[in-house]
Amino acid sequence: MQCKNKCMRDPTLWRVNRTPHHRTGTKYLSYPTYDFCCPIIDSIEGITHALRDNLYTDRNDQYKWVSDYFYYINLQFQETLGLRKVTIYDFSRLNLKYTILSKRNLSWLVDNNYVEGWSDPRFPTIQGILRRGLTVQTLTEFMLE
Repeated sequence: MQCKNKCMRDPTLWRVNRTPHHRTGTKYLSYPTYDFCCPIIDSIEGITHALRDNLYTDRNDQYKWVSDYFYYINLQFQETLGLRKVTIYDFSRLNLKYTILSKRNLSWLVDNNYVEGWSDPRFPTIQGILRRGLTVQTLTEFMLE
């Protein structure tokens, strides 16, 4: 409770919901939270580096704590859980005005043949931007600024 990071003081890792689920009914009443599942699933799926929005920066300690705990359990009992630590990189979201960045909306344009593909120069994808003539170095400098 004395931790400077308030997310670590009393973390919610599991929830009980007695409302019947639309698919499973009352078979399951408890559910793990996103904060509990994320480090475990990332490790199971072979993720080595998790890229997370700055929105989750305060949750990084909790991610590391869950990851370290299950990594320790794996070593302590020599279980073959296959869990390993994941490196987290935080990034800031880039918002561009008058530009569609949503993958869902962009994929609709690709699927309906309104554009050549993901590398269409009108797209805000890296391939599209490079086809416009920007260099990788220029793009990198823009992102760092």
